[in-house]
Amino acid sequence: MLIKNKKILIITGSFGNGHLSVTNSIVNQFNQMNLSNLTLIQHDLFLEAHPVVTSALKKWYINSYKYFRSTYKMFYYSNPDDINSCFYKYYGLNRLINILSNETPDLILLTFPTPVVSLLTQQLKLKIPIATIITDYNMHKNWITPGSKKYYVAAEHTKEQLLSIGIDADDVQVTGIPIHPEFEVRRDRAAWLKSHGLDPDRKTLLMVAGAFGVVEGFSAMLSELNKRADLQFVVVCGSSKKLRRELSQFDAEPNMKILGFTNDMAEWMNACDLMLTKPGGITISESLSQAIPLVFFNPAPGQEGENAVYFSRMGYARITHTVDETLHVLTTLLTDSRELAQMQRAMRAGYHARSSETICQDLIDMLNTSLLTQQLQSKASLYARIFAR
Repeated sequence: MLIKNKKILIITGSFGNGHLSVTNSIVNQFNQMNLSNLTLIQHDLFLEAHPVVTSALKKWYINSYKYFRSTYKMFYYSNPDDINSCFYKYYGLNRLINILSNETPDLILLTFPTPVVSLLTQQLKLKIPIATIITDYNMHKNWITPGSKKYYVAAEHTKEQLLSIGIDADDVQVTGIPIHPEFEVRRDRAAWLKSHGLDPDRKTLLMVAGAFGVVEGFSAMLSELNKRADLQFVVVCGSSKKLRRELSQFDAEPNMKILGFTNDMAEWMNACDLMLTKPGGITISESLSQAIPLVFFNPAPGQEGENAVYFSRMGYARITHTVDETLHVLTTLLTDSRELAQMQRAMRAGYHARSSETICQDLIDMLNTSLLTQQLQSKASLYARIFAR
C-alpha cells in the first residue's frame, strides 16, 4: 500500500505492439490493486513529439523485416559499447520536459528505450527515480539510463549483460517480461480443439505470421505439410489481409484452421504442440508461459534475432533459414514426442510467473522508500538548523 498520493509517468512507444502490451499489463495490474492514491500517466513520447516523422519511422521499422534488414542491422549494432552514442538521443527532449513540468511525476517507468531521459539524469541532474522494463531478452545500449534506480529484465542472461557494463546487481531484478494474465491459465486442450473442428489426438502446429503478417513462406509450407495425414495446422495471419486471402485456398481443408486477427492466442498456444513465429519479446514470453516450443524462420537481425539465439541456446526453440529446412525441423519435432517434451521442460523451468505483479509491488516499495528518504532528509535538515543556532 502506498503511504502517500503518488504519480507514475510511463513512457512507452508504438514501434511494434510489444512495448504497448507491456505497458497495458502493468496498468492492468495496478488497476487490480485498487490503489486510490496512485495516478498512472502514459505517454508515447516520440509519437507525441514528432508525429509525422515517427509515423514514417514506424512504417520503415515494420518494412525492415522484409526489405531493409541490412539497414536495421546497421542501426541496431552501431557502436555497441558506447552507451552515450545514439543518433536519436535528443529526440523528444522538449516534449519530455513539458510532460515532466506539467505532470510532476514521482517516478518514471520506461517500457521503451528512451535515450533522451539520459540527458536529464546526466546534464540536468534529474532527481526523479527511474525504472526500466527491458522488453527483450538481450540488453541493448539504448535501454541504459545512467542513474536509473531499477531495471526489470527477462532472464539471468539479461542481468549478466547489465552487470558486465557496470550496473549494480541491486539495481537489476529478474522478473520475466510482463504478459497478460490469461496466458498463465491452463485450459482444456481437447475441448478447445474439438470446438473448432480439429482432432485433439493429432499433433497440432500453430503458425503465426506476426501482428503485421511479416513472416513469409506460409503458403509453400502448408502445401507441403498438408501431405501429412497425421498432423493438423492452425494459422494466424494477424492483420495481413493479403496473407489471409492467399491462404484462403486452404479453408476447405479439414485439418487446417486459417484465422485472421484473433484475440484467442492464449487458447491456441495452450492447445497446440509447436509454434512457428517471429521472435518478438512479448510473443515468445507468452509461449514460455504456455511451454509451447518454437521454431523461428529466418529471424530479422536486431533484437528479434538476439531473442532467437537466446531461446535456441536455452533449448526453447530452433532457428531455420529456408523453407525446406523449416519443413524438416517442423515435421521432425512434431513426430518426436521426446524432444518436444524436453523443450517443454526447459521452458517451464525458465519461466518467471506473475511478472506484472512482481514489478508493480516493487515500484510501490520504491515510491514508499523515496518518500521515507525525503522525510528523513527533511528532518535531518531541520535538526541541523536547530543545533546550528
